[in-house]
Amino acid sequence: MKMERSEIYALAKLEANKYHLRKLYLPREEIQEIRQMEGTGYDDLRSVFEGIPFREGMENGRMNFVLPDSCGGLCVRAKDMGPGFSQRNRYNGESMEGTREEMLAELRESLQKQGYHFRPNACFQDVDVLETLQKIMEQNTSFFQTDFAYDREMLREAAGDRNAPRNFFWMSRKGGTWCFPERSVHIRQTSPHNTWFFYGGCRDEHVKAFRVELHGMKDDRVMGDILEIDYQKHLDYLCTHSHDPVEVEVVFKNPNSCRTFSWQEYEQNWQAIADRYGTAERRRYLVEDEYQLSQDMAGARRMFWDAVDVMEPDDYVRRLEHDRLHDYGYTAGDMSLTGPMDAERAVMQGLECYILNPDGSREPVRDREAYQQALSHEKLFGMEAAEKEILRYFKQDAVPLFNEEEMQKIYSLALQAGMENEPEGSSLLDGIIHKAECFLPGEGQREAPAEEQEALPGDVIR
Repeated sequence: MKMERSEIYALAKLEANKYHLRKLYLPREEIQEIRQMEGTGYDDLRSVFEGIPFREGMENGRMNFVLPDSCGGLCVRAKDMGPGFSQRNRYNGESMEGTREEMLAELRESLQKQGYHFRPNACFQDVDVLETLQKIMEQNTSFFQTDFAYDREMLREAAGDRNAPRNFFWMSRKGGTWCFPERSVHIRQTSPHNTWFFYGGCRDEHVKAFRVELHGMKDDRVMGDILEIDYQKHLDYLCTHSHDPVEVEVVFKNPNSCRTFSWQEYEQNWQAIADRYGTAERRRYLVEDEYQLSQDMAGARRMFWDAVDVMEPDDYVRRLEHDRLHDYGYTAGDMSLTGPMDAERAVMQGLECYILNPDGSREPVRDREAYQQALSHEKLFGMEAAEKEILRYFKQDAVPLFNEEEMQKIYSLALQAGMENEPEGSSLLDGIIHKAECFLPGEGQREAPAEEQEALPGDVIR
């Protein structure tokens, strides 16, 4: 089986304020072994540099590996990689030298791009699962938001079925979402396992991963707990705590029967099996050692729960927006982050939408050509809160309260009142006039935004 590799960083002190930072690509299994070693924890990056010893011994294979810990800090784990390690890996990765501040900035940016957390995992307890996940998806997923319809259906069916799985992994990324039963992600060669691993190291996907535990239905709502997980740490853990499938238990719809096949038989003849027995309603992959699988899943849960921050979903979404804008470079704090699909709809409706630049400046999206150009350069979009409220109305596809003739009359009355020059009501009238202009058709009908963008390069098609 092909060995998955990931980045890991080793740090050494050369002089009083000169450091050597080495980026290596090691097998995830080896990184997980390093993570399980005893280490020295630090609350921040600056403290890490103070505790790093001088370079003596590094040539003999003793490395000081820097990894995020479970509490949002960092941990240095020293390991003797054996004589000749540096020589064998002289072409592995890259090295750089510089002052503490230079290496600090490089290390922080690199670990964040890998997807590691620098804070405890967020936890939402006894919440409306579908509502919470949708808020996260709308903030973090730029394209293929319709993927979430599959997730909604899966989670709703599971919450209403006593025999269905109760624990799931859910992922939001730039180009869509995924939802899989927790057990399946721990079993190699399965589609859930392979897909969950696919985005490791995809820096541009800004993956957000969660563990969902369903409680059941309450007033037609899917209730449960949602725990944010460190995606990269989870991939490292899965490399040494996954199992090979030996059998597949399949429940068929018509007739409602359950049959068990060997893994090889099902993989090679699944189409013939479906033709003979009908549509599969549910599949369960079986492994050689079921007890060890349950222990490994429990170990992952303990890792997730090492340090958590119980919070409200809305607070998390605001933090998500803040981090996204600040990491991009826009720190003005006057815009609400707007996804590409929403930005396109806003432009088509005549709402005020802005292109945000990494230098902190902004410029209005004047037409669809400007929108497409900004999108091709991977710019972010933003709107003021009042404009986004109007956009929210259009997204509901609600039947307008006023027809076009009535709205035209309201618009005329508002213009007339504005010309009477009443200063105390001018801002209110301006708002009414602006909303009326958005609701009334312009010169020629505005072009409706496309339902979906084309698939992104390298994306997995659902």
